[in-house]
Amino acid sequence: MATKTKNAVTTKAAKPAATAKSTTAETGLPEGFVSPFTRVEMQPNIRIDDGLSCIAMITNQPLDTIMNDAIKHGLAPHGPDWPYAPTLAAILRQYGFKAEEKECATIDALPDVALITALYNPAKQFGRWVLWHHVRATEKVKSFHYVIDPAYFVEPKFFVTTEIQRLITPKSPIYYLEITPTAAVKGKAK
Repeated sequence: MATKTKNAVTTKAAKPAATAKSTTAETGLPEGFVSPFTRVEMQPNIRIDDGLSCIAMITNQPLDTIMNDAIKHGLAPHGPDWPYAPTLAAILRQYGFKAEEKECATIDALPDVALITALYNPAKQFGRWVLWHHVRATEKVKSFHYVIDPAYFVEPKFFVTTEIQRLITPKSPIYYLEITPTAAVKGKAK
């Protein structure tokens, strides 16, 4: 569950997000595009692990591994608990990524890779995490962006989609975690 905060099992992975067999009509993605991220589905009715599923997509790790990392960072191993943004950022640091909490007014201001809050509820100050990816233009393809939704309860046509506006709450900022690789450490090689 994604929440606006300044303080703080079996894995089911799908095929790569969009393959050459996916059609533009199904996903809205350019023909032949293959995402670098593989969708990792939330565990149905187990716990709220949308953020952990997104981290599994980014790090290319099994959800069980990410879940164990979350437990090491204080997530309760059983029961009603979910990782807030600082816990997600701590897990991402283990895998060489920096995550910074931010907000913006429109999707046009989002970075290349982020976890964004989908269906954000301003009254309760929470939403759920989906993986955002902006693909920069090349000589052959215009720039575009899409989301990978880890929710088990969405229609399959929305697992990987360019239909992002349906996830954005009108008149509310978009809360997100900007994900960037950490700089390589300078020093002697072993």
